[in-house]
Amino acid sequence: MLLQLTLFLGFAALGILLQRRADGDRLRDLAWVASFWTITPLIVLVTFLRLRLDDELVRALVASVVACYLVIALAYLYAFLVAGERDERGALVLGGAFGNTVFIGYPLAHLAFGQTGFTLAVLYDRLSLLFPMTSVSTVIARLHGNRQVDVARDQRLRAILLNPPAWALVAAVALRLAGVHPRLDWVNETLAYAISAWGFLLLGLALPLDRIEHDRQEVARAAGVLAIKFGASPLVLYLCGRAIGADIPPTFYLMAAMPAAFHLLVLARVYDVRPALMRLLVVGSTVPGVVAVAVGVAIFR
Repeated sequence: MLLQLTLFLGFAALGILLQRRADGDRLRDLAWVASFWTITPLIVLVTFLRLRLDDELVRALVASVVACYLVIALAYLYAFLVAGERDERGALVLGGAFGNTVFIGYPLAHLAFGQTGFTLAVLYDRLSLLFPMTSVSTVIARLHGNRQVDVARDQRLRAILLNPPAWALVAAVALRLAGVHPRLDWVNETLAYAISAWGFLLLGLALPLDRIEHDRQEVARAAGVLAIKFGASPLVLYLCGRAIGADIPPTFYLMAAMPAAFHLLVLARVYDVRPALMRLLVVGSTVPGVVAVAVGVAIFR
């Protein structure tokens, strides 16, 4: 574990060094496109080909899917009420709707609930939006950002459909229905290391390095996003579970309340969706979120 952590922090440091180069913006764009078009679709394909579900988990996942999209709608409503510019609205929606269920969620779930919690965290991460999280969040960033990278923001249908992780999901489901059940354990483990290292490299490339400056109104709007992330999101999941009679695992509630995802920093820089505000949302949610879980585990375990 210590070796893995050292490796990942090394990739983050490498990303920061590359960001300081004259062609840092181009390198960040290339790294993101490579991840979105190659590594992420492969992970989605392998995960869904290996997946095994029972009826109880299916009901919990249905409740999670409904809850996640209701939280996205709630984040949109909040953003339209408090922000007037498209890119700021996009940042608020992304920060309120998409949690760090991988880099923070996996280890915290293992810390709080052991190996069972870790397994459920992976399941939630892959299925709580039905489509991969990067697919949905990238569409939102494309539509609200000020930069055109792979799809112009006025091509809304193309921005939604040009989505390799979503294609990989459809392909995996089709293969499963056709009776294909390959043993891909070693591939899955290799991809897990690859996406973790690449993710930290992208984090280093995307982390805004300019001076932190935020006015009171922006901080207040960010606080509203954190209320959605830590309070409304698990509450909506609870209500959805009650509505359909699903027994929601505690790990799912933890995942629903995860701080804003690291990859949102990448999206914010690549598509120019208020990077400084996104940094505030990610850092401002990650620190209290991690501390809260660590303290809770120390008290109740």
